[in-house]
Amino acid sequence: MGERILEGSLKAISVPDVLTFVNILKKTGTLTLRSGTTVRRLYWERGEMVFATSSKPEESLGNFLVRHGKITGEQNLQSGLQVEPGRRQGKILVQMGILTPKQLWWAVKNQVLEIIYGLFTLNEGLFFFEETPEANEEKIKLSTSTTNIIMEGIRRLDEWPRIKELIPTDAIVPVLAPKEVRDKGVRFMEGELEILALVDGKRSVREIIHEASLDEFETLRILMALVLARYIQMPDAAHENAEDDFEDAQALEALVEDYNGLFEQISSTVAKTLDNDGRASLFTGAMEAAKTGLIEGTAFDKNGRLDAKALTANVADLPSERRRDALHGALDSLLSFLLFESSKHLAPEERSALYKLAEERTSASAG
Repeated sequence: MGERILEGSLKAISVPDVLTFVNILKKTGTLTLRSGTTVRRLYWERGEMVFATSSKPEESLGNFLVRHGKITGEQNLQSGLQVEPGRRQGKILVQMGILTPKQLWWAVKNQVLEIIYGLFTLNEGLFFFEETPEANEEKIKLSTSTTNIIMEGIRRLDEWPRIKELIPTDAIVPVLAPKEVRDKGVRFMEGELEILALVDGKRSVREIIHEASLDEFETLRILMALVLARYIQMPDAAHENAEDDFEDAQALEALVEDYNGLFEQISSTVAKTLDNDGRASLFTGAMEAAKTGLIEGTAFDKNGRLDAKALTANVADLPSERRRDALHGALDSLLSFLLFESSKHLAPEERSALYKLAEERTSASAG
């Protein structure tokens, strides 16, 4: 542990100010930021950010890769189950032949930047900086200075409200505007032409993000610009969202039901070797190890099932386009812990059968 030289509340000091102060001090160490149940850590070397981690499931490397269309939900689960001390998921994906080293490097760098940019929306929580003699061994070259990252984070914070106003959900399918309404004086840059070419009236915003070579924010920013230039149009999402609320809740409860089937199967399988107290302890331990606020306020019942309505309520305050991914990530994490702990009490053939069932069901749920 290093020496704590700086701490405070994010209600009193903004994230950009905290980052700027550490940058000015030219210190080496770790900046920890706690907001609710989420803990994020930024690693510094002589005033420059070199790495970042997050306890939030949707900010994990695996979920980042799924969100950007680089791996499938099944591949995320398969590789995640192999993670152990000294063996990270990224390297496992390379060993499995799913990612190349170049793709892994791109993913880690952009995942770290996504974690950092996500900090700029925080307006409450605690932070502290611990100075250490040496930088954390996990470090990457972000290709830009901390000052530029801070400036970009502030710019994104300013632009997000306008983007969300024009593109309220990534499920929207943008369409080309009629030629007569387009702003004919626009001169497009290469990246803008790439995004415009992906708008075909079939791809959703999420699919365009997956296929674009740009990062998520830049893709959304260009889509916003294309809307403002009247080159593309977004369907009126307000009416659709109102009609979709019930379907959204049904989809989330169906997702929980898929996982409940797995949890119940695990419970009945370990019941062959553990008594009721041992089984309850195993499931409670997995719940505590998962450490995500999205499963708070619920507990496994005697059959190993979770309350679907309670879990749906936990993601209700998230944007509609993020609810399913967030809940899926939290349940995936919980399942991983359950499988790992349960496997200690199972015969090889039982363990193999459970892992196979988990792969099949979570793959279907991810779709």
